[in-house]
Amino acid sequence: MQPFKKTVVLFSKNYQLIQDMRNLGFTILLIALIPATFAYGQDGTRQAGLRTGYRGGIFIQFTNDSGNAEIGYNAMLGFSNNGIQLTGLRIVYETVLSDISPDLYFAWGYGGHAGFIHTDNVGFLGERYNFDGERFCPILGIDGWIAAEYRFRDIPLNIGLNIKPFIELTTPSFVRIIPADLGLSISYVF
Repeated sequence: MQPFKKTVVLFSKNYQLIQDMRNLGFTILLIALIPATFAYGQDGTRQAGLRTGYRGGIFIQFTNDSGNAEIGYNAMLGFSNNGIQLTGLRIVYETVLSDISPDLYFAWGYGGHAGFIHTDNVGFLGERYNFDGERFCPILGIDGWIAAEYRFRDIPLNIGLNIKPFIELTTPSFVRIIPADLGLSISYVF
């Protein structure tokens, strides 16, 4: 087999594997979270939406009142660097921005993520380390969350501006620090 044909065959096999893994990840998220929407109870709210940013993706969130604040649990499935990442966050919503607007909420939270990427290089402390071809790299990390979210009263829609800093460990023994993964999120409330 000629080198070019071999490269094309390997690329198409890797591309198909990535597509299959994305479909599998989405299926797992649906299987895990759809039954939970019915089991969570009737006193909270649920929302599903999209988040942009370096580690954007689709998410589903469950929120309940807790004292003077609301507590939300967010599961996000992201696709970046030809891989899949599943992020879980615990988010606290406070009304400290109600002087600006009663529909504007401040949110902060924390969580973690796991998944994998396919890449031919990894950045660490401003340096680039190149591999010989693409490599499967599992990742594991911790996340923070700071956001301002506006909740529309007349329609079931929330829109937010958020920062999701994270630190992750990836093989072969690299630590990636992203201090400001800035994103917009939009979600449907049900």
